[in-house]
Amino acid sequence: MKNILIAVNSFKECANAVEVSKLFNKYLDKSLFKVIQKPISDGGDGFLEVCKFSFGLEILTYQITTPYDNSYMDSQVGLDRKSRTLYIESAEVLGLKRIPLTKRQPLSLNSKGLGDLLLLIKEDIEQLKFEANKVIIGVGGTGTMDLGLGMCSRFGLKLFNSYGSELEVFPEYFYEASEIDFEPAKLPFDIEIILDVDNPLLGVGGGIIYGKQKGASNTELEIIESGWNKIVNILNKNKLTDITKELSGAGGGLPVGLGLFQNSVEKQANDFISTDLKINNNESLIEMVITGEGSFDEQSLMGKGADTIISMFEKESIPVVLCCGKIDDKVSEKLSMNVFPIELSRYYNSVEESIYYFEESIKFACDEIAGMTDILTKIS
Repeated sequence: MKNILIAVNSFKECANAVEVSKLFNKYLDKSLFKVIQKPISDGGDGFLEVCKFSFGLEILTYQITTPYDNSYMDSQVGLDRKSRTLYIESAEVLGLKRIPLTKRQPLSLNSKGLGDLLLLIKEDIEQLKFEANKVIIGVGGTGTMDLGLGMCSRFGLKLFNSYGSELEVFPEYFYEASEIDFEPAKLPFDIEIILDVDNPLLGVGGGIIYGKQKGASNTELEIIESGWNKIVNILNKNKLTDITKELSGAGGGLPVGLGLFQNSVEKQANDFISTDLKINNNESLIEMVITGEGSFDEQSLMGKGADTIISMFEKESIPVVLCCGKIDDKVSEKLSMNVFPIELSRYYNSVEESIYYFEESIKFACDEIAGMTDILTKIS
């Protein structure tokens, strides 16, 4: 019997990491495997569920505005009363899953709802409804590309054009901006920002590469990128950012706005997974690992969850089964010798079919893993 670690990320459009982990636990042959479940999150979709599973959080619900208009929606956060820490999943507030297909137009979306949420949390702490000295925000899976300025607008941020006229805080107007008026807010808690990818805001491989999956056209991306450059120049001129540090392209540039708060720090996903979720290669009892996410491609190699797990166990040569809906052929060729890829979509005629029969595909994968036990031995 082998000790097998299940450290899977969320599968978008199918199931969150906790649900996927439980499916693997359900279908793995218990006569062959002793299962250790530690679902992971890199800060993107499913972050809150993973934190709830790992830390036993109490769920609180707030009403905030949507990213696309002034209507209201419920948004959940997790509270760990013992450590006085709140957990927020940006995808729960600003994610594609909260934005109807017809509204996925990043030029006219903003992050004001996250500003609502932080203000409501601030009020509850000041009114002694609960104690919290830290808010951890998982950044990823967002549908917005407004650099978090919509959020900051709830704390008084204003944009002006060269004529002194105030602009609405949406990306479609950023290229017109000439001045920003903002006094960084003081909050009664520290902010820790978990970044789902390790890539810059501007330049080659910058945050703009995620624009198409958020619904932006090539023309719209040019407008957004022009606006981003304009905003960053103004922030630098006003000494609102640290020009010695590279700005993050995660979450449509959301860390830029979060970084304007005086007491905020960034943490890479691999650090969160190893230190907070306590997943590491020092657990000598682990003989095999299962990781995976919906799609594994070039973007996955930018520090996303499954890639973090692969890197973590690569040095120890512990066999890692990479189970994903789709695995890019070029990326598959780069995998190290201890990684065994399983692509769920190959069990079916299409990716859509594999999504529809997702639970069945996990069962098929578990059957395949059971048949690989002879070769899935620790490589020395």
